Amino acid sequence: MFMPISRENLRPQTVLSDFYAQFAGLRLAAQNFIARQTRYRQTMSELQALSARELADLGIHRSHIRRLALEAMKKEPQNEA
Repeated sequence: MFMPISRENLRPQTVLSDFYAQFAGLRLAAQNFIARQTRYRQTMSELQALSARELADLGIHRSHIRRLALEAMKKEPQNEA
């Protein structure tokens, strides 16, 4: 990720472009983290709001809610259009 210092990469433009590239990567990682956490919380709240009867109709035991939310968090988001 980091380059060794040399005369080539000491130019301000090179240093700035490297900084911007690293910042963009961190920003993308933060956005992905927030999206995953949002999916997890949304899934948890939706499943916890269901009654025992509704969960049974879906074939879900209340103890499986956390696991299902974790699986939903790991999935890629689907385009909603």
